[in-house]
Amino acid sequence: MENPISARLREAVATGNVKLVRDLIKDGASANQMDANGWTLLHLAASRGKERALRVLLEKGGDAFARDFVGGFTALHYAAMHGRTRIAKLLLDFKGLDKEKLVDARSEDGWTPLHVAAHYGRDSFVELLLESKGYVDALSDKGTTALQLAIIRERTSSIRVLLNWGANIDVQFGFPLRYAVIKGNVNCVRMLVEHGALTSIKRPEDGQTPLHLAALRNSEPLARLLYKFGADTNVFNDEGLTPLAIARMMYNVNTADKACLDFLISVSSKCTQNNFFRNTVSTLYLNIQLYSEYRLIHGYKDNQILQSATTCTLYP
Repeated sequence: MENPISARLREAVATGNVKLVRDLIKDGASANQMDANGWTLLHLAASRGKERALRVLLEKGGDAFARDFVGGFTALHYAAMHGRTRIAKLLLDFKGLDKEKLVDARSEDGWTPLHVAAHYGRDSFVELLLESKGYVDALSDKGTTALQLAIIRERTSSIRVLLNWGANIDVQFGFPLRYAVIKGNVNCVRMLVEHGALTSIKRPEDGQTPLHLAALRNSEPLARLLYKFGADTNVFNDEGLTPLAIARMMYNVNTADKACLDFLISVSSKCTQNNFFRNTVSTLYLNIQLYSEYRLIHGYKDNQILQSATTCTLYP
């Protein structure tokens, strides 16, 4: 059971009662006390946005590198979660703290504060961390970057900030563009290709390019955008199919919209078109496979779509 003085100190921090915080610490209360979840008073002050209380705790020896028992997060991680940039500045600028170590502190899953800020779409916080020399392409234990998390969560502003700071746009064989295409996010796709994303990069497991996936979505706007930025219309996947071949199959599944098929016909070479159905049995089998992936794209949850999009398992 928490002793009365510790309970009073925790309440004083939570409410921002700076005088009481000073008095209780002066009387012997610890600035590094923690609860059953490993939450220190700095975690509490950071999450509540109590700047003055946080400064007092740091002055009295509060450990900015302390990690909680929930996910191994520091106070800066929680500041990132809530977008508290003023708290972050206090932590990063506090004399005596190793700023470079703190800005890239890792949680149990290898998430840095930048991962957290990108995940929650805290674009001003993302900017601050990068200005403080946070590593833009830091990898989590599952090989995930902040850009990938921002893409998955469709955090447009954070994506833009990360790209402007030179984030690896083609990480994991073009995951960002591939995922944006699968989600049908035209604005995100446009942002990525305008920043130089490779439009014909193949995913290793099946050779599909973003244009193949746009055809699988039966999306003429996506196909047109990718083509405008150099997507190869005649590239073959591992099954020997071009984007046009897939568009034909998708049209057979959904005959209501022919725009994507018509566009790809108009930009694809005739010689390639004549090679689509070279093997009748193989083509029938592929139709079944592609129909399954069509259903995946148009009806399943994000994590199921993600399994189709990449070989890597990402944090949800």
